Parts: sequence; structure tokens; C-alpha cells
Amino acid sequence: MSRNPVFIAWDAAFADASLAIRQQRYAQALAVLRPLIGDAARKAKQWPPYRHALAGYALALYRHGEVNEALLQQSRLLLLTPNDAEARGNLLLLLQTEAIEFPDSAEFRRVLHGVLSQTELSDYAVPACRALLADAAFRQALRRLRGDDAEVVTALRQGRLRPLLQAPLLQLLLRNTLIPQPDFELALRRLRKALLMHYTADPHRPPQTGKADWDFIAALAQYQWLTEYAFAEDPEESQRLAALALQLQAGRDRPAEPAWQAALTYFALYRSGLELTDSRSLFCQSAVSWKPHLQALIREWQACLRERTLAATVERLTDIADPVSEQVRRQYEEHPFPRWRQDPQARQVQSAGQWLRGLAPDLALSADFDGDVAVLTAGCGTGLEPISLTRQIRIGRYLALDLSRASLSYALRMAGELGLRDRIDFKQADLTRLDGYPERFDLITASGVLHHLAEPLHGWRILCNLLKPGGVMLVSLYSEAARRPVAAARQLIAANGWQAEPDRMRQLRQAILAGDYPELAPLLQWRDFYNLGMFRDLVFHPCEHRYTLPQIAAQLRQLNLRFIAMRGLPPALNALYHADYPHDPNGSDLANWASFEARHPNAFRSMYGLLLQKPPP
Repeated sequence: MSRNPVFIAWDAAFADASLAIRQQRYAQALAVLRPLIGDAARKAKQWPPYRHALAGYALALYRHGEVNEALLQQSRLLLLTPNDAEARGNLLLLLQTEAIEFPDSAEFRRVLHGVLSQTELSDYAVPACRALLADAAFRQALRRLRGDDAEVVTALRQGRLRPLLQAPLLQLLLRNTLIPQPDFELALRRLRKALLMHYTADPHRPPQTGKADWDFIAALAQYQWLTEYAFAEDPEESQRLAALALQLQAGRDRPAEPAWQAALTYFALYRSGLELTDSRSLFCQSAVSWKPHLQALIREWQACLRERTLAATVERLTDIADPVSEQVRRQYEEHPFPRWRQDPQARQVQSAGQWLRGLAPDLALSADFDGDVAVLTAGCGTGLEPISLTRQIRIGRYLALDLSRASLSYALRMAGELGLRDRIDFKQADLTRLDGYPERFDLITASGVLHHLAEPLHGWRILCNLLKPGGVMLVSLYSEAARRPVAAARQLIAANGWQAEPDRMRQLRQAILAGDYPELAPLLQWRDFYNLGMFRDLVFHPCEHRYTLPQIAAQLRQLNLRFIAMRGLPPALNALYHADYPHDPNGSDLANWASFEARHPNAFRSMYGLLLQKPPP
């Protein structure tokens, strides 16, 4: 049977457009594909290359600078091929284009929800919020939250906030990631209060709540858990919450009752269920059937209870005698950092040499790096770095140390859940007490620990002594330039004698959100601002040192370490550096980086990431 002559013509046109794309003649490709895509849409099921043509059309639009149209076409492609990994990746790339405009389209938001539900969300929370704000009904509901308390409760009761409460994309964000958007936090705080006031208006006749509303309330409660209850609360909220806590305590022998679980859901908007008496027996009863909307939050609390048991099993390698180390330990016992949730993706395991050369192509390494290396992580926190590295490179021995048992128990739990418990040796230790430790390591990482020591150079020298000749060290340090807003906040805190107490930290956050300290407004751009433990780490830390690159260069000379490369920078900043310094293709000149930072003072907001090497024997 002969083919449809129309399809034959389309095949030829698609071949011409594909050649134009390969030759980077995007305008020509668009001229061919634009009518083709429009005509072929009606016969997409009959013309096999249609999806490939649509993918090429979206790519040509993107390369030609027509990013808004590219986004629409990419979403059309994902409606046809929702499991296409390349199409999902291309949509994620488009989301991070700053100038992009999101369509007010329920269909687009469904596609976006499907893509983000399979993605680590932290890098996409801001564009997802922008996509939500493109929805006119969502924006109107958000505006209603600017009224006084009575007006917001009335809007809630009358169902005028439903476009917000029933937005699947918002619930996805609330359950999975921090939302670093001041306007969203202020709105969610007002909504939280309205929910509590509505529920507690008549203790004897709580309002009827549908499944969709329960799903949102539980998602907002889970978000409070993710933020470590960072939102401020006013006296009226505290009073109503205290009454709710008494109700829960009185009925804690009947946790399976729907009324008790309903009260718990509202309580969890402000406090962890672990604050209730006998929380272990409450939340670890196998006989209790938890409502579906509560199950994810109950699993979080159960995991935390398991960590408390694991903490007693952590082995101590050294004592903790330094006063500053003891202060730091206490902070991280109260707020293990960071509370990561996304499973680091298992990648194809390679040698440490291959992995390191991927970071610095000109790095000269001994043959030892092609085998099983010995790795030390000083200040492993909650275990994200050791677990991630173990899933990427071949390791014979991994020693991961931290001051905090709470952080280490989190690491132990996550390593156990991922089947890595026997491959990483987590121990409690003070880096400053490792003088004389007998082991030597091929690779040492210290990501954000040295600048919290009383004497960072002393701790750094100890690590150098533990590194084999020719070994590699990955060190992260705070930048003086990038952390100017942090330094300003620390000065304000010291001048007022404020302590790192939860209520005081919430009050300061609220004051910054309200604009009471304009000089601290840049902190609103830091993701750390939106979690109470991370906010404490950001501005209330008991000890912080900041550096300039010339200072680091001087210390490297004292330590006899060679700077190899900067790591961890976003691709756009790396591209900017290489455009400015084409004669330094590997980025191995620290003086160039100092000049670069002088022009881009916020470049190292996430810290300097230094790849260093000890001279070979």
C-alpha cells in the first residue's frame, strides 16, 4: 500500500528542518517546522515522526530565543510523551530561564506538576511559584489573604480560598521543599491562622472538612515540619493552640478516633506531634490506622523517633573538650543540619580518579586513585555528602565524623534506608582532637566545618597531616564579600544580646519579612532563611569566620597545599569566569578568582568550594 503523499512531503520537510537544526540555522528550521507542526497536529497519531518534529520545533524555538513559545511546545510534547526523560529535562531547563512568562493554563500546570513530581524540587520552587501566580484564580485567592483576620476566615468559610487550597502544584511544594518566597510565607502564615481560628471557633462543633481540604491542611502541616516551625505566631494563636494541646493530651489514649486525628492535624500546623507526652507510644502503635492525609507526616515523626534510638549507638572517637566545639555541638543536637530528604541518585560508580578529573581535568593523581580509596569527611553533618560520594566512587574505607549525635543518627538512618550502613563508618569526634590519629586518607572533605572552629588554621593543619602525599582535599569556606548581609545580622544580634531561642529567632525572621531591618532584606534571597534550624546556622551560629581569597591563598602557602580548581559554582558563573579569563581554561589561578569576585561579590554566596592537593612525595 502506497503512503499518503502528504506524509511523504512532511517527511521531506522534517528532514530539511533537522539538517538546519544540526547546522544551527534555527530561523530556517522554524520557518519549515512552524506550518508543519500546525498542520500535522490533526494527524499526529497517523504521522510517526510528529513527536520528533515537535521536539525539534521546541528546541529550535529555545535556541532562537523564543523561550515562551518553546515552553508551550515543550509542554505539548510532554502531554504526548509524559515519560520522555529528555523532554522533562528540557522543560526543567526552560523553567530556570529568568525572563520566561508562564501561561495561565490548567493543562500546562498539570504537565508541570507531573514533571516536578519526579524531580528534586529545591531548584524549582521559585519558578513553580511563578507558574502558580500565572493562574488568575490563584492570584485572586492569594489577594484575599491580605484582609484582616475576620475577612480571611470569612473567605475561607465561604470557599473563596479554594483555588489556593486545591492547587496540586502548591501541595506538591508544601510536602517536599522549602519555598524561598517572602510573599508566599506571609500568605501561608495568614492562611494557617485562619484555619486554626475556623477550626477552634466552637470547640464543641468543629467544622465539617472535606477530603480535599484535609489534604491541603496536612500538606501545610508537613511544610511547617520542613521549616522546623519557622513561622511566627501571635498571642491569639498561642492561646488557641494551648487549648488544642490540652484536648490532645486528654484524649491521647484514643489516637484512632477521627476527632483526635483531626485535632492533631491542626495542632501540627504549629507544633510537632513529638512534643506530645508519650509520643513514641502514640505514633509507633501498629494498631492505629492513620487517616490518609496524615500518613506522610506520621512517617516523618516515626523516622525522628528511630533517630533518637540510633543516637545512643553512635561511637565516640574523641572527646569534645574545646568550648567552641561544645557550643557548636549543642546547636546541631537541637537542629541537625541539613535535614535532607531527596535520595541522592545512584550513578554509575567510577574510580575516585575519574571523578576528580571530571572536576579538574589537569589534576595529576597517583595510581591509588584508580582503586579503592580511603576517604575522610570532617563535619559530615546529616550524612548527605558521604552517602552521595559512596554512590559515585569506589571507596575502600570511609570515615565520617561530626560533633553532633543527632546529626549522626540522621545520617545512620538515611544510610540504613539506602543500604549503605556498612559502607560508611560514622563516628562522633572533634576535629581539633585528631592530632596523632594514625590513619591517612587519599581524599578528605571538609565542607563548611573549618570556619566554625575557634582556630580554623589549626584544624586545617590537622587535616593536612591526615592527608597522604599527593592526596586531594575538598574544602568549603565562607566568603567575606558574599556574606555581608549575614555579618550585618550577626552584629545586630550581638548588639541586642539575642540568644538562639526559637521564639526570638521567629520574631527576628518576622521583623525582616515585615521590612523592619532594610539592611537585612538581602537575607530573604537565601534559602536558609526559610527554615528555623538553617536560619540559626546562617545568623545565630556561635562561631563564624569569613575569608577573602587573598587570605586563603596565604593560608594555602602555610599549609603547603596547591589550589587546583573552584568547584560547586552554577554553570552560568563558570561560563562568566571562562569568558573573562580564557587563558585559564581550568580555573586554576586563585588570583583570577579574586579579581572575578571583586566584580561579582555574590558569586560565592554558597561558599568557596576549593579543590586542593598536597604535593606528592
